[in-house]
Amino acid sequence: MSVHLIGASSPKEKKLINETYKELDQFYRSFFNNIYNELNIAKYRPIRDAIGLVMRKFESDDHPLQYTGKLVLYIQANTALNHLHLSNFQQKLLHSLSNKTKQISLNFVYTSPITDISQFELSNI
Repeated sequence: MSVHLIGASSPKEKKLINETYKELDQFYRSFFNNIYNELNIAKYRPIRDAIGLVMRKFESDDHPLQYTGKLVLYIQANTALNHLHLSNFQQKLLHSLSNKTKQISLNFVYTSPITDISQFELSNI
């Protein structure tokens, strides 16, 4: 699945955005494939929902890579603070997303506490 990109400036950036979106989609779907995550969905729902909200940022072309970088920090904080276990596949995806977004400036998206899911909600502006 590829995302329609309005603001992507170069083919390299478009490729990065499409690869990142595909990994987010895999990460989102992984919560339905992992029996431990499914049995404990109440604990994992905020992470899964945040991933879904960031995927919508891609669809609306609202700084998708910046929000993905912030999402990585959000997931890392939530898993650490709530003692959550990510599967090996989920850890691999998180690491890959981290590598894809580590050179991205997050100045624009630092608008709320790191563990607040509302930072990923679509703005009406």
